Amino acid sequence: MAHYIGKEAAALYTEQDYADIRAQIKGRALALGIPAALLLAGVIVSFVFRIRYLTIGLSLVLGAFCIFGYGLLLSPVIAYGRHLDSVLHGRVRSTTGAFKEMEEQPVTRDGVRYYAMMLSVGDMENPEDDRLFYYDANLPRPDWKMGEMLTVTAHDKALGAWVRA
Repeated sequence: MAHYIGKEAAALYTEQDYADIRAQIKGRALALGIPAALLLAGVIVSFVFRIRYLTIGLSLVLGAFCIFGYGLLLSPVIAYGRHLDSVLHGRVRSTTGAFKEMEEQPVTRDGVRYYAMMLSVGDMENPEDDRLFYYDANLPRPDWKMGEMLTVTAHDKALGAWVRA
């Protein structure tokens, strides 16, 4: 967590979070890769011995397993890993504004679940001064009040850190 003199601050992620996600990706890839390799070996053996229906069946099972496994187990973790990499190591910018609102229902953007939130960088009544950001839905929601001044650090629109201004 970042520390600022006299101000409450919160860095949402650490390098350890990124390392944990990378390890989780490797573990899940291995867990999916071993059964896929066994199925592929079965396809090759059935092809060599010309067992037509076994080759077709194992090929279908292998394809379905790979699509299902990647889409359900690997893809969400890879997307979250990309998000953490961008926020921690990518180009970020800071914006200071008054907190307007945070949606109650999460939205999915680039495979990651977020709460959409608005900061006003000028007149609170003028919608042209509103800036859209995304707060990670996997983290506890902050206790910001409407009109409270915040400085947020974000990559694209995904928050990586915030401090009360």
